[in-house]
Amino acid sequence: MKCTIDFKECLKDSPKFRASLEESEQDVDNLECRLERLVKLCTAMIDTGKTFSTATGGFIVGVRDLASYFHDDNLTSDDKKVASSLNRFAHAMSEMLKYFTILMDQAHRSVCKNLNNFIKNDIKKVKEMKKHFEKISDDMDGALIRNSQAPRTKTQECEEAHNVLTAMKSCFAHTSLDYVFQLNVLHSKKKFEVLDTMLSFMHAQNTFFHQGDDLFVDLEPYMKDIAAQVEELSTKAKEERKEMEGRHTLVQQKELLGSDSSKVEKEGPDIEGYLFRRTSNAFRTWVRRWFIVENRQLTYRKRSKDSLTVMEDDLRLCSVKPVIEIDRRFCFEVMSPTRNHVMQADSDADCQFWISAIQQSINRAYRETMHAQESLDEQESSTSNGGNADTENGNPSPAPQPKQSKSQIRLTQLMSIPGNDVCCDCRSPQPCWASINLGIILCIECSGIHRSFGVHLSKVRSVMLDAWEPELVKVMAELGNDVINRVYEAHVDETIATRATPDCNRCVREAWIRAKYVDKSFVSRLPGPKNQTGNKIRSWSVRKKTKKSLQSIVKEDSKEDVISQSDSDDVTSGLMEAVLSVSSICTKDSDSGLGSSSPDVLVFGTDIQSVADFNKSLDFESSEDSSTETDDCEDRKSTTSWEDMSKLDPNMLLYKATEARNLPVMLEALAHGADPNWVNIDDDNKTPIMKAVETGSLSACEFLLLNGAKLDRTDCHNRTPLHHATMLGHTGQVCQFLKRGANQNANDDEGRDPLKIAVESANADIVTLLRLSKLNEEMKEADGYSGNPSDETFQDVFRDFTNMASNNPEKLKRK
Repeated sequence: MKCTIDFKECLKDSPKFRASLEESEQDVDNLECRLERLVKLCTAMIDTGKTFSTATGGFIVGVRDLASYFHDDNLTSDDKKVASSLNRFAHAMSEMLKYFTILMDQAHRSVCKNLNNFIKNDIKKVKEMKKHFEKISDDMDGALIRNSQAPRTKTQECEEAHNVLTAMKSCFAHTSLDYVFQLNVLHSKKKFEVLDTMLSFMHAQNTFFHQGDDLFVDLEPYMKDIAAQVEELSTKAKEERKEMEGRHTLVQQKELLGSDSSKVEKEGPDIEGYLFRRTSNAFRTWVRRWFIVENRQLTYRKRSKDSLTVMEDDLRLCSVKPVIEIDRRFCFEVMSPTRNHVMQADSDADCQFWISAIQQSINRAYRETMHAQESLDEQESSTSNGGNADTENGNPSPAPQPKQSKSQIRLTQLMSIPGNDVCCDCRSPQPCWASINLGIILCIECSGIHRSFGVHLSKVRSVMLDAWEPELVKVMAELGNDVINRVYEAHVDETIATRATPDCNRCVREAWIRAKYVDKSFVSRLPGPKNQTGNKIRSWSVRKKTKKSLQSIVKEDSKEDVISQSDSDDVTSGLMEAVLSVSSICTKDSDSGLGSSSPDVLVFGTDIQSVADFNKSLDFESSEDSSTETDDCEDRKSTTSWEDMSKLDPNMLLYKATEARNLPVMLEALAHGADPNWVNIDDDNKTPIMKAVETGSLSACEFLLLNGAKLDRTDCHNRTPLHHATMLGHTGQVCQFLKRGANQNANDDEGRDPLKIAVESANADIVTLLRLSKLNEEMKEADGYSGNPSDETFQDVFRDFTNMASNNPEKLKRK
């Protein structure tokens, strides 16, 4: 079935969309009115037992009235089936008025309850979404006006207005798509809901009215056919809903194709869209109108159903140019022999596109006039050449295909990580969204809840539609749904919040996600100085990330200084429930550093299979794969330094886990409330990200940055993370920090900035990155905006270094 409202037209917010939306809303009101009338009539039929004949007659009239609802101008075969079925049901009910009293109780359950649920749930949901859409629409208009009114001379105000407009555009696009989706689902669902309700009522008649057996001899086969039709309609509605699930991809497609989807349309107007227009009255006010360039004319109209106003009847007499003399940004002027029209776009890209499109329309109008008298062969030749040109100009359109292929590969890789084949929160199959700072894969419904909580809690990104940096993929590969759920669902208490399921409603889903990530109701506490058996634990450490899995450690370790599997299970069973990453408790003596007398050493992070195993199978290259540490418990290189149990708190655990490059333990520390910008006064006032720089781990740095780590923090020598990365010659991390806007002008106590340090160490790669980044910033400041010529070169160079650091780190290692 074709959707009542087109999603693409929805993104344009065109008058056509508004008209369709108004008609659809009126249709919903009409449906609600008729359904409520039917419910009232059914209730009256039940309450007025003494006058059941009149009440039943009214109900029959109501059923027929509902059948007439489906006799619209635009009839489909499904509508005809619904109408004919309802009419036949009404006729059957009129023959069974004398048995109506027996049916009262079943009528209440099958008709009143179901239709009331449909009205209160489905129709009410659409109306609530309508209020939200109207509010967002008004906010969008306000943001557009504010953006248009921002003075050119006030850069900060312009930037704020632009940021607000960008956010509102995205919010409006998603909200309008959701609203249209709800309307389309309602129109799709109403058919089988009404039929299913009435069919249930008719089945009740067949069951309870034995006296009407003769009547149902003819009616029962027909009811079976209707049941099959209901199942068919229900299946069709589910398929349509599934097809519409990807509605938000239209936003991404619009961004890929440009600010206006009409750019790629070959039929219809040359260009159309909203612009601000300066009026010709004395006040010179600015109004927003829908402009259309078509058939050599420039016309506009309001968002309502008003008729078109012709601004210029013949574009051949016009010219177009940008306007920089006025205070408003993104303006251009269409000049004709009689008057000039000043208009304003929403962005510089839109402004340039409108200028180009109008100029092309002018040129095309000239060409059409010049060749009007040519022969048919010449016209065909010209058309052929134009088609070839269009084909050449259209070459970029297949360009997203390789990107789509890469996205599919990335999705397949991420799905191979344990637990990622289903949504982390509700277990829906085939999720394709991610929370990149949590390292989890989500379904589209749960991703919407995460997005509503804000980016400080969860940064949502599409696996298929958004661009992913290599280091971000590495972070996702080292975590996964299984790891995260062992932290955030360690002790689930469904008295606090009911577990979300694929079919649960939004309220249940939101309450579950809030309890899980915001309130952290199911996260276990860190272990205390005593384990479950009462033995005192004197020290703790974090297992470094290595290539070998825990299973290989157990098989290869034949020494008695690690507890046997059965003993380890007894000793650590209580701690494993409380802490995700505690895998073994060892004992120390004065000689070897480890002993076997009493368990007193706590080790974090070895019960999770090393991500290197996954990296190998998923073809994820790692810049840290050169680690050669052994996994023997007595080898001090396999863990970070031992710490006293009095220092076991979330901040220190995060710091030591960062030193060990152990992302699962880092995530657990954050879940326990660790501050990603905590300062370790015992280690030169370093923050966790400075420790990550020392390890050379791109994924550890990226994980901390995603979770709020700041690049402007300094240690006791006034050195930032960028200073440390430059001093250590970690080119990948320098590139990583510069992309995040790290300050490269900060000086340490010795008066050296990162560039000076790189020059002194003769690191050509880092010097190149720092100088290119500084040049890019200077050109931005000189131009006053970000669209300067160096952007493309800057992005290409940094993209190459990013890929090299993640996939071929050996090329960046200086000998």
